[in-house]
Amino acid sequence: MRYFVAKGIIKKCGRNVNVQNRARFGYNLEIGDNSGIGENCRIGSGTIIGKNVMMAPDVIIVSENHRYTKETFVGWVKEPVIVEDNVWIGYRVIVLPGVRVGRNAIIGAGAVVTKDVPPYAIAGGVPAKVLKMRE
Repeated sequence: MRYFVAKGIIKKCGRNVNVQNRARFGYNLEIGDNSGIGENCRIGSGTIIGKNVMMAPDVIIVSENHRYTKETFVGWVKEPVIVEDNVWIGYRVIVLPGVRVGRNAIIGAGAVVTKDVPPYAIAGGVPAKVLKMRE
């Protein structure tokens, strides 16, 4: 792990972090204590993952998108994703650039998260919406 930290791939890594097989991530990833990244996950550059986050296999967190004009694509827009503490992200969820997932939220399998998810929310669907709140 020291090699990755030294090269800037992982900016900050907590204790007891579990990264499963074939997970890939961009630069400057921050991940808190007791969090896990599932098999085949793709985590974009600059993503911040809090403490006690559970991430199922095949989750994709996108932190960059094409910048475009009326007639062409011009470069990239970088908008890091923030996943707060105690979040559970289900199988094959896609989280798009600039989204904040609030603490204690749950995102159901297959959801496409295009907007912020408030704390304690249970969200799902395409696009994801709040289905109910945790009690």
